[in-house]
Amino acid sequence: MASEVPTPVPNPLPPWARAVHVLHTPRLILRSALESDAPAFTKIFSEPNNNPFGGVRGHFKSEDEQRGNLSKQAGSTARGENAWLVVILKPSNPAPENTDVLKVDDGLLIGSTGFNEFKVKKNEEGKEILCTDVGCLIDWRLHRRGYALETLQAIFEYAFSELKAQKISAETNTENKPWRNLMDVMGIPVERIKDDGRDAADGGGDSVAYQFTEKDWVLAREKLKASEKWLLD
Repeated sequence: MASEVPTPVPNPLPPWARAVHVLHTPRLILRSALESDAPAFTKIFSEPNNNPFGGVRGHFKSEDEQRGNLSKQAGSTARGENAWLVVILKPSNPAPENTDVLKVDDGLLIGSTGFNEFKVKKNEEGKEILCTDVGCLIDWRLHRRGYALETLQAIFEYAFSELKAQKISAETNTENKPWRNLMDVMGIPVERIKDDGRDAADGGGDSVAYQFTEKDWVLAREKLKASEKWLLD
């Protein structure tokens, strides 16, 4: 069987491209995945309690398939196409019982996040801007501890300040109340509710879309600080 030809790295690289991405927060490390993360990564994505609304992609993949997928992610990250990250709970933080299967070299792999794509688009004034789409999944055993809030605060800060994105989008199923509540806490308003045209059995149906600029995020950040829900300082 012929080996797959890797996609060439663009020259010059887009300014938001990085060989790896690593972010540190008080309790977490958000970093590009390693092939050695595959066992814990597979446990996270194959766990039914982590996919109650059917929106998690790749939940059926084996450990070997996930390892190959993580390897491919390294290439797409380096090319600046996207930047998927794993969420690592630092060893200094208490871990719940029955999470030994999530251990990796630098802590406990408790979820995933990152940027699903990077696209240059024109805004209302016709100026080209960098847009990205984000997501976040935290293992069900570690819910209600603020890890998703801490993760997204770090991701939004990084997108605007480091990668120089000017618009962020996010989308979820209308039934995903935890995510919608999280965005409410973050101060991110719903942009629109839409039908994606797919059958509900295939994970389609009504979805909630969010879209916001750096200016919107500055206002949301100040409200989070005022309400003592800012977790990065």
